[in-house]
Amino acid sequence: MENHLKVAGLLNIALGVLGLLFTVFTLVLFGGPRGVLLINARQGGSTTTTEGFFTMCAIVYLFLMAGPLIGVGLGLIRYQEWARNLGMILSIFSLVIIPVGTIVGIHSLWVLTSFEVEPLFKNPPSKPLF
Repeated sequence: MENHLKVAGLLNIALGVLGLLFTVFTLVLFGGPRGVLLINARQGGSTTTTEGFFTMCAIVYLFLMAGPLIGVGLGLIRYQEWARNLGMILSIFSLVIIPVGTIVGIHSLWVLTSFEVEPLFKNPPSKPLF
């Protein structure tokens, strides 16, 4: 189960980094928040569209989740007890990030709620990865 815990930590880090990269890429592609909000707006129009609003909400959600996911991933690799508790909460929130976040969230929930993982946080078996 030790390997599953390290994989869960690395997957959380990867999901956080992918969220940051997607956020930056989307903002650069559309020319900032204003460009995202004006997706599918008429030429020269100044009203936001429903698609732009939901895209901006998704970008903000990914950006706000990225930091905690990276922190929890590092904490899981280092066998920190707080990372286990916060990781369960963040795994539930990452289920919304379809499809990659759903896979990471299900795997993390499976690992972190396992009874075999609890002793690993009390007596870490080996030197942490980072």
